[in-house]
Amino acid sequence: MPGDPGAPARQAFIAPETRWIELADPLPLELGGALSGVRIAYRTWGRLEAGGENAVLVCHALTGSADADRWWTGMFGPGRAFDPDRDFVICSNILGSCYGTTGPVSPDPATGQAWLGDFPPVSIRDMVRAQHALVRALGVTRLRAVVGGSLGGMQVLEWALSYPEMVESIVPIAASACHSAWAIGLSEAQRQAIFADPRWAGGRYDPACPPVDGLAAARMMAMCTYRHKDSFDERFGRRAQTAELYAVESYLRYQGKQLVDRFDAATYVTLTRAMDTHDVGRARGDVDEVLRSIRARTLVVSIDSDVLYLPDEQERIARGIPGARLARLGSRDGHDAFLIDVDWLSEVVAEFRGRAPTRRAAIARRPAAPPLAAARQEMSLLVLGKGKLGAELLDQIGRQRAALERDYDVSVRLVGVGDSQHTLFDEGGVDPTRWREQLERAPATGPFAWPGAGPLLDRLARFDFPVLVDVTNADGMERVHAEALRRGVHVVGANKRPLAAAWPDYEELMAARRDGRCHYHYQTTVGASLPVVETLQRLVRSGDRVHLIEGSISGTLGFVAGETTKGTALSLAVRWARELGYTEADPRDDLSGLDVARKAIILARELGLRVSLPDVELEPLVPAEFLVPGTMQELFEALRQHDGGMAERCARLRRERRALRYLVRIEVGEGQPLVSARPVEVGEEHRAAHVFRLAGGHGAR
Repeated sequence: MPGDPGAPARQAFIAPETRWIELADPLPLELGGALSGVRIAYRTWGRLEAGGENAVLVCHALTGSADADRWWTGMFGPGRAFDPDRDFVICSNILGSCYGTTGPVSPDPATGQAWLGDFPPVSIRDMVRAQHALVRALGVTRLRAVVGGSLGGMQVLEWALSYPEMVESIVPIAASACHSAWAIGLSEAQRQAIFADPRWAGGRYDPACPPVDGLAAARMMAMCTYRHKDSFDERFGRRAQTAELYAVESYLRYQGKQLVDRFDAATYVTLTRAMDTHDVGRARGDVDEVLRSIRARTLVVSIDSDVLYLPDEQERIARGIPGARLARLGSRDGHDAFLIDVDWLSEVVAEFRGRAPTRRAAIARRPAAPPLAAARQEMSLLVLGKGKLGAELLDQIGRQRAALERDYDVSVRLVGVGDSQHTLFDEGGVDPTRWREQLERAPATGPFAWPGAGPLLDRLARFDFPVLVDVTNADGMERVHAEALRRGVHVVGANKRPLAAAWPDYEELMAARRDGRCHYHYQTTVGASLPVVETLQRLVRSGDRVHLIEGSISGTLGFVAGETTKGTALSLAVRWARELGYTEADPRDDLSGLDVARKAIILARELGLRVSLPDVELEPLVPAEFLVPGTMQELFEALRQHDGGMAERCARLRRERRALRYLVRIEVGEGQPLVSARPVEVGEEHRAAHVFRLAGGHGAR
């Protein structure tokens, strides 16, 4: 990171596409003095038109970065709030932050050492002044929209007041016209937590030994204001994580640790103090009169459960700005809802901007078997797996039960939950809001496997519409699926292993499906939410003959290959992928190509090909010597040994204008079919060169 004397963890949260400019002139500061040599880190998406009038500026929140496509992914795309095919989207790291723009971790020109606690005080207006210098340097003459939430929303208002001639429209989200005593008090309490850490040392701490305890405590306080009591009650209740720790305590400690790994204490102090200066009326006049002077088209977004910037503060903005529209987001998630309910937000902003929102087309369902539920009949679910996917599914069941019953006439009843150690089953029903604590109290029965699973499947089969949901990654589940189907239990699975089992076991599974006349849905095994399997099934049923399948069907390897091609270290790209939830439980399954090979087998078998895993020509993305079984730490240490080799390969590819992709290829000919999974170096003309799109994000707040 230019200007940062040492912060490898923070560097990891700056995308390779980041660019910098240095301001030629000193930047005058509202509270006194000036900063020389200001560097601004920024990202852009799309292309600026000749007249410079198609730009959109995105302003980030307190601990965010310029990587808006990571922390606001769902806002980007055709028909979305920001469309790079039509807009030139800009997001810069704000003045005073630590993700590339001049701030407390930057060197003081007078000493050559990091400013830290001696960084001069800045205001929201200073941040906007720096952004103005950036957009003018980029050739922007007009901003179609300035959009931001929280601290970003404060910047949005200042843009409309400081540079009205440039701004066509604004969207301040979950922000206020001036920082209230409530918000200032919360910020001060967080700063005092940092100051109480002995390592703060009056702001002149050792960068190698920063006040991480104080910063973590500040973050924990802040997280309580970013959410709402109802969301905490729903998610955690009084559930214990351990004998000594409530689940909510564990969550807050985790959030504190996550922040100290990527942020800086002096930066936190600087930016929260800048937020306290926020007052659109300062040196301008009465706040309401100042709001009435805004001429930009305005959409104000309010969150009904926000306890940090309460809804009446957005209502004041909307009342004050002539012609402003107020949109209310109903959510239990509090202030952070603008980072959570992104689909809703994108649709509202797109509509405000005159864009037709893109809605997901309904996927036609196969009518071969009777409906799983009709006339308010009850679906009884036994869910196996409580990992990231399983836990989210179970929590969604709790949240969505009433809506499913109201909107789709489907009653969903949870009767069991199982993991690798326990199985909870209750004919009377399991409370989906308390499944964690109930499962912990269940007897230790070991994994749900055959033949021990037989009696429980018999009990499940007694319900009218029994459904077994397998979101594990366990081996041997093909027999469990087959026995469930034979008993008349419908099966929904995200587990690839049963469908890629040895051929005799697969034949037995498909025979059980036919004999049981039950639904067996496994569309998410390949392509996640994309209808890859279903589309292939329809092609085969309609009599079409598929000759060739080629594609990148691993989100993990697509991400890793794309990041390394751009210059990210292999070990870091894999770590990111795991943190974002892309990888299997053990990333070695992805890196070895084995997980992709299973997906290839599933697709090939849908075509009627008699193939098994040994038939796949498999080449790992990473040499096998770096994938020796062991702990996660051992894996990342091994991958670091291969960082240099991968970096050399990717540097060569960039010079040759080629990209690294991990592709599956299934060729159906007259003889033996060819199924392969391997890393491939593709030229710009190859379709796979353009499939990688960065998703997910770091440091949304």
